[in-house]
Amino acid sequence: MIAQFTLIPLGTKTDSVSEPLAKAFKHIVDSGLSYKVGPMGTAIEGDWDSVMKVINLCRNTLLNEVPRVMINMSIDDRKGSVNPITSKVESLEKKMGTKLRK
Repeated sequence: MIAQFTLIPLGTKTDSVSEPLAKAFKHIVDSGLSYKVGPMGTAIEGDWDSVMKVINLCRNTLLNEVPRVMINMSIDDRKGSVNPITSKVESLEKKMGTKLRK
């Protein structure tokens, strides 16, 4: 499955949220799961329990830094899907006949 999620720390002392997010994102890197970070969210690939564990670790880390965290999440859970983080984009590129920016 793929979970696309956005963590929004609320109550930071400045307008920047990158410092608390950097602490939380260490869990994603350390998880060993496949992931892609984007400017407005992150996609992480794995089984349900592994993905939810990582997202919860990120959430808990942020709650140690800020008083409130909003999480927006979309999940694509497809049986038999292999490497959906890359294969979904590759399928779209093939159908379009062009490479997309990554």
